[in-house]
Amino acid sequence: MRDPRALIAAAIAAAAFLLAAVAVAAPPAPAGTVTFVAGEATRSAAGKTEKLAPGSAVYQGDLLETQKRTRLEVKLADQSVVRLGPSSKANLQAAAFGKTVEERKVSAKLLVGKVWANVAKAVGGEQRFEVQTENAVAGVRGTTFRVDAATDRSVVVRVYSGTVAVASGPIPRPEHQAAGKPERRQIAGPQQVSREQWERIVTTMMAVRVSSEGVPTEPETFALATAGQDEWEEWNRSRDAER
Repeated sequence: MRDPRALIAAAIAAAAFLLAAVAVAAPPAPAGTVTFVAGEATRSAAGKTEKLAPGSAVYQGDLLETQKRTRLEVKLADQSVVRLGPSSKANLQAAAFGKTVEERKVSAKLLVGKVWANVAKAVGGEQRFEVQTENAVAGVRGTTFRVDAATDRSVVVRVYSGTVAVASGPIPRPEHQAAGKPERRQIAGPQQVSREQWERIVTTMMAVRVSSEGVPTEPETFALATAGQDEWEEWNRSRDAER
């Protein structure tokens, strides 16, 4: 007769193995869901391409692509909305929706085309939401903005509400320190800022343009498009009004 303790140990080991197998096999949580698509749009990951339809799940790491005359809307897990215009291609590089600033980040790489973002206000603090292009990074400090990336690598960022930091590299973020006496640090003296280190703060109804060589303009005001002037803007504004 086998030792009961050996049987119990074997059962526990088997259960642990099954739990581990389930954990490994469990699919990742979706980053968002397609809420609108007109035309043909796809998501690609791990060498596989899937046609998107309303209700389709979108995941971190997906390459989203739209064809001509296509519009795509994705609602993320934090209720932010991202829309891609016709002939656009974007990679959803990061999609984390934790409770702390460090655990919240959405980052998309716009390879070409147009993206419109309506960013939900983070519960309990700052939202880290960035759209990258070949020549610039637009980091949200507000709500609604669009990024147009041309095939020649030039970029236009327009802010419709809030504030967006547009930079040539990662957006600087304040460090979150524990409560108590702040750490004293020596501050470097004035120094020349190279073109690679530039940053522009773009506020409501302001726009900044970045040339194909990576040279930015100063932010300047722009007016809302009149009827029939910019169908992409008109459609996005109407969709935002329905939220």
